[in-house]
Amino acid sequence: MENEQRGRRRESMMRRALRRAWRDWMRVGGRRQGVEASSRTPNPEPRIPLQGMTLIEIMVVIAIIGLIMGAVAFLVIPRFQQSKEKVAGILVQKVYNAAAEYYTIAPPGGGCPTLDDLTRENLIKREQTKDPWGKEMQISCEGDVVSEVRSSGKDGSMGNDDDISYSESQEEGR
Repeated sequence: MENEQRGRRRESMMRRALRRAWRDWMRVGGRRQGVEASSRTPNPEPRIPLQGMTLIEIMVVIAIIGLIMGAVAFLVIPRFQQSKEKVAGILVQKVYNAAAEYYTIAPPGGGCPTLDDLTRENLIKREQTKDPWGKEMQISCEGDVVSEVRSSGKDGSMGNDDDISYSESQEEGR
């Protein structure tokens, strides 16, 4: 008798499970096209499409962004160095012109002007006395004439090929 009751219970549980599965299948769109669902199985909640992105999609986007940033860096960094050299050339020329102008306002026989003299007389600003790499420029004179203004360049030491200078001969060539 107990076996019969267990068998009936299993059978009714199986029927209920099948009914639930059939209802769920019909609700999510398991119907054939053109065939309407019966009035017994209404579709109270429309199916909402899944939203969001997968991990692989996010990784692909990050990889593409990385490639773009690498290409930009490859193209921009050399231009940045070139622009620093151009700025240094302009600053050296400006210091040369300020040092040459200093002799018009300084007393005769005052010697070679220093960067402090030029800033004190408001011929240049304090930040214009340093090159783009943070080193101070050097002024060379022959007697009471400015012969050359020099920046140490990107390596920071004077007397190398990367030094940037402006002299009297370049002034005459303009």
